[in-house]
Amino acid sequence: MDYGSSNNKCIEGAIRNNGGSHANDLDHRLVEPEYAPTTRFAKNSSVLEDLIPPAYADFAAPIFAAFAKPALTTKETDVAEAIWAAVNDSSGQLRFPAGPDAVELARAGGII
Repeated sequence: MDYGSSNNKCIEGAIRNNGGSHANDLDHRLVEPEYAPTTRFAKNSSVLEDLIPPAYADFAAPIFAAFAKPALTTKETDVAEAIWAAVNDSSGQLRFPAGPDAVELARAGGII
């Protein structure tokens, strides 16, 4: 299964844009990892550098270099723990961020 496909991104966006209402109707929960460089999630995603026109490459290079070394990332164990939490949750929580980077993003977005 290609977790980086555009179809999955569209489905994820539809669920997020509907406030998760469809997921609630189906009694599903969302486990939301962010950047996981040690998993196939990272390998299946598109390469942004390929989208930068050559004229802007020098400008974009240090930005991409900084993005390549994030302070927080998601590990496989983070995803497993979030899945376990989602399966065993009885509070009705919809979203389960997986990994410290996902938790920070969820907090910044007011999700948790």
